[in-house]
Amino acid sequence: MLSLSDARSLIAQCVHVLAPERVPLADARGRVLREALVAGEDMPAFDRSAMDGYAVNRDDPSAAFRIVAEIPAGSMSERKIGAGECARVFTGAAIPPGANRVVVQECAHRLGDTVTFSARSGGSNIRVRGEDAREGSVLIERGTILGPIELSLCAQLGVVNPLVSPPPRAFHVVSGSELISPEAAAQPGQIRDSNSILTSALVAEAGAELVAQQRTGDDLDALLALLRGIPATAWDILLLSGGAGPGDHDLGAKALSDLGFSIQFQQLNLRPGKPLIFATRGRQIAFVIPGNPLAHFVCWHVVIDSALQMLTRGCMEFALVNATLGGGQPLSGNARETWWPARLSWESDAPLILPLKWQSSGDLTGLAGVDALICVPSNSPAIAPGEMIAARLLNRISG
Repeated sequence: MLSLSDARSLIAQCVHVLAPERVPLADARGRVLREALVAGEDMPAFDRSAMDGYAVNRDDPSAAFRIVAEIPAGSMSERKIGAGECARVFTGAAIPPGANRVVVQECAHRLGDTVTFSARSGGSNIRVRGEDAREGSVLIERGTILGPIELSLCAQLGVVNPLVSPPPRAFHVVSGSELISPEAAAQPGQIRDSNSILTSALVAEAGAELVAQQRTGDDLDALLALLRGIPATAWDILLLSGGAGPGDHDLGAKALSDLGFSIQFQQLNLRPGKPLIFATRGRQIAFVIPGNPLAHFVCWHVVIDSALQMLTRGCMEFALVNATLGGGQPLSGNARETWWPARLSWESDAPLILPLKWQSSGDLTGLAGVDALICVPSNSPAIAPGEMIAARLLNRISG
């Protein structure tokens, strides 16, 4: 069986980054920037006032100053400030020639066109040209995910149509003759379909786009007809929930082969999620995911997310954190590498990772609030509460 690290390496070799596109800023949140953005001018572009007040020469010893100009934000004055002179300025206003300090209005006493100051010490209260960034300096690196700050900076730079990765387009099919709609009353032998809503939510969290979602039974011809019914040009990643194993009714590998996909791997040294299939066809990729929902969830976060990163960034990041194991029971190792659902707790002096209860890869009942996966290496000795463990923190708020 393939190790998890070898599987990710294989994915990195097989998956091609999507061609970038330019989109309006309003549509760019959460997208991956595909070009470095640089300052087109010094920032600020001119010396400007940080406060409402009066612009003076700091070395001018005059006791009173004549107001020779008034400069609101958005305008400039070429009038040079001479001895005994000042300019009334407002926050954001350009500093006139000859001035190098703004005395705040709280220290000013104005009488007509003359002003005196109770204090003139302290900082300059001027935002100096280029103090934030110099022309040509890189302000947003290529590969950055555009969030609120980055989008605001784009606007400040005048970049209104940034070059970004498109959202990967996902086509999802759930197979299983036992599955019924969640709103239906289950008859003996039937199971409500939870993987459709699970996958659509995971796709949204990943910033991908669900272009189609279908459910079918355990019939190869019906499955193939359904898969061929959506144009191949309409999707980048195919997700089949169920049918990943070697059983008579597990049709995933057969369906992909009939569609011209090359199977890259069919099993991983992973618990839960051993029968995970990864396949490629040109620049398209496909996963057949174990139908049990917990295995589905784990496979998504430790494997499929890496493929989505390759599609949007051309690289993958798989960060782990070290944390203290909480709870009252040790975690036992297994022959397979186990990724144990957990929750980050802040109820003690230090953060703890609390393992959540699950009986099998089909059990979701104890997983509400899951926000981490604990890595228990294959054949690991039992890990006792209080020991350090490695965990992957999950992003549960995006989309």
